[in-house]
Amino acid sequence: MKISVPFGHSCLDADIPNLLLKLVPNYIPILEDPVETIRKTLRNPIGTPPLKDLAKTKKDAVIVINDITRPYPSKILVREIIRELNEAGIKDREIKLLVATGNHRANTKVELENILGTDIVSRIKIYNHDALNDKNLTYIGTTKRKIPIYINTLFVQSSLKILTGLIAPHHSAGFSGGRKSILPGISGIKTLHIHHSLPIRPYEPSMGWIDGNPFHEESLDAARLAKVDFIVNTVDNENKEVVGVFAGDVDKAHKAGTRLSDNIWRVRVPEKADVVITSPGGYPRDFDLHQSQKAISTAEMCCKPGGVIILVSEAADGIGKFGNWLKDAKTPREVIERFKKEGFTREASVKAFMYARALIKHKVIIVTKGVTQEELRNMFLIPAESIQEAINKAIDNMGKNAKFIFIPYASDIIPDLI
Repeated sequence: MKISVPFGHSCLDADIPNLLLKLVPNYIPILEDPVETIRKTLRNPIGTPPLKDLAKTKKDAVIVINDITRPYPSKILVREIIRELNEAGIKDREIKLLVATGNHRANTKVELENILGTDIVSRIKIYNHDALNDKNLTYIGTTKRKIPIYINTLFVQSSLKILTGLIAPHHSAGFSGGRKSILPGISGIKTLHIHHSLPIRPYEPSMGWIDGNPFHEESLDAARLAKVDFIVNTVDNENKEVVGVFAGDVDKAHKAGTRLSDNIWRVRVPEKADVVITSPGGYPRDFDLHQSQKAISTAEMCCKPGGVIILVSEAADGIGKFGNWLKDAKTPREVIERFKKEGFTREASVKAFMYARALIKHKVIIVTKGVTQEELRNMFLIPAESIQEAINKAIDNMGKNAKFIFIPYASDIIPDLI
């Protein structure tokens, strides 16, 4: 069986023997006119008055946007939101854009122009959130599980608070979007340390799980404390085409979007495989090994214990901040025990934990251009120069009758074991 695996801006081809299943999303028709749908949704939201009505009583506004690692139709979303604000009397100079970087690096001007377009970048003031800068953070209260919430002061001080984002399956929160723009999006490192550590963070991969998920519930609690007025979230398919737009209340509108997302991305799996070939889905989801880890979480859910996971990721930006945790350890188990003690840190220790979680159950082979073979080996990962080489190594480990599962867009797939 020939396969084509997303890799950066292109694909890599290979032949798989004994293909059990290719996990792909379910078909949902794309929107014929996304802009018109956005306009209708802004004027007919779920659980709140229309955006224009909210804006008429406000003197200024902040719009939170995703950073470069989380692709969504930000250009048209932000443009239409600004149009509504302008018509309500809020001028461009009274509107701010806040990039929800979480614990990621700041986005460059070029990246912001790619995200938003040069027109918006030239018209509206844009700020990158910095989780490490206490001077730009404000304490707004404590969640039900006693997490102190520190968020970006610019957001707190704005009179109209709007979140934008993408609703897609997420390996810890169940689904992205909505409340995640607040926590972790614009939260401080003190807040992230507790929220991203055990036991708030689920130990196992949690794609598609919301009800009873403490990671989700604490983020929603934080969004309520932040007094979010309005969200605008999209749902897309594997080609990044918009299939749904949801606006309004931070909980009600988001949950409506998760139902559509679940219909697209939940795929039935009859049995686990000996080998899982997984890809985040190409750029920007395979931006680095930090982002690419999400594809391993999905693979864990449908790979037999002792099986092999092959991650295909260009990782043009390299490893990410988590790498030293793996390099400094003697075994993957040591990483897990350290994470249990220290929890989430600014070095993105949680990613090291999640790689280690996979490594104690499976062999993990990496096909990449952005990380050297020596670095991969120092992180307990097995390098391969091509997918075919990785497949041959997997067969050497699991035998010539090994069954394969292929997941080309694994960052979003929810494997549903029958």
